[in-house]
Amino acid sequence: MVAKTKQAGSANASKAVKKDGSLKKVRVGILVGKDFDPVKKGTQWPDYPKKFILTQDDWGKHSVDVATALRMQQLHPDLLEVDIIPGKEITQKRLQKNHVNLNFWYDAGVAMLSGDKKHIDEVLKCHKNPACRLDPSWDYYDWVLCKPRYMEQCRKAGIPTIPTVIYKDGFDPAQCMRDVQKQGWDKFFVKVGHFSFFGAGAVHGKTEDFLGKRAKDLETYAKENKKSKTFLLQPYMLKPNGQVFDEVRNFFIDGQWRYSVFTHGTDETDAGYYEEPEGPRKAACKALAEKAYQQVLKAATWQGKRQTPLLNRIDIGVIPKKGGDSLHKSDNRYFLNEIELIMTTWLDRYSPISVQDNMAQASVKHTLELLVGLLKSKQHVPDEANVRKVVKVLNERLGPFQHIKI
Repeated sequence: MVAKTKQAGSANASKAVKKDGSLKKVRVGILVGKDFDPVKKGTQWPDYPKKFILTQDDWGKHSVDVATALRMQQLHPDLLEVDIIPGKEITQKRLQKNHVNLNFWYDAGVAMLSGDKKHIDEVLKCHKNPACRLDPSWDYYDWVLCKPRYMEQCRKAGIPTIPTVIYKDGFDPAQCMRDVQKQGWDKFFVKVGHFSFFGAGAVHGKTEDFLGKRAKDLETYAKENKKSKTFLLQPYMLKPNGQVFDEVRNFFIDGQWRYSVFTHGTDETDAGYYEEPEGPRKAACKALAEKAYQQVLKAATWQGKRQTPLLNRIDIGVIPKKGGDSLHKSDNRYFLNEIELIMTTWLDRYSPISVQDNMAQASVKHTLELLVGLLKSKQHVPDEANVRKVVKVLNERLGPFQHIKI
């Protein structure tokens, strides 16, 4: 739950800070880099730094990752120093200067889009090196980014997913076509199943075409993606009107479902995106997303201990029984399409809440929990004695929380 600051707790904390003049700020790194996913118009911080404006396009000029970090800077400036880190500046050395680091966007998958091997390797090392104290931590991060890991776990839990053939040792065009014919799919889709997004590493089309005039396309696809090991083979998931299925994207912040946004399968305009209205579709998608979220909670860790993630997006696919409209229908087909980490679109423009404000508050509480986890672990904590003091004051100010044991 996003914490609300209690007046008494804040007053006590202020006294504690004044009594101990030696209290130094804890450094919190925030990894950013979106040039899309804007906050609601006019709600960005007035002094939004120009260095973080990556595009003049309205759809990204004031992105929610930086906007949230700027909000964090205003909340507890006497206790926390927020280091906003653009993608190109992410290094192990930079992260290790901070006590903890929260990744709002720029991960290894984004780095791979740069094609810069040195940069990609450095970002991967940041993820894998515990001394970088980066959240999400590596194993949980990989559980989501390596899609078969969460798909297989969710299947075992009885959660419906898209029918999928998983390849874990590279892509073989001949084997692919044998599997497609065995499944009886007249159209299919293949995509890289690890460190891939925005449609990268994908090929799709009619089965008859790949058996004939497009046969060489699969060979080319295999060569282009020879460095990848994990692939997903799936059928086209179409509505009765022939269009691609719709999605309802469910957002969880600090362990709670907070809002959902409808996204049309083919309409990329604002008409295809809107806050999901009350009704049977919203209820069904929320229920299935919450079931999938229970699997997320089993996988999410920090310093080897269970840790509630800061944000997740869980996308539920929707196919109506008839036609193309699934709104207010009680006979839709629902399935889990994807689980996303915090490094995804937050869609504040279509949310009923201020995502940047809620996320800023939640991020401070999450930082507190991560610091406590570090203090309890065998991991080195820079200036540990001071961090313990800051944690105590911050906990009193935000709660105090019963689950925080210092």
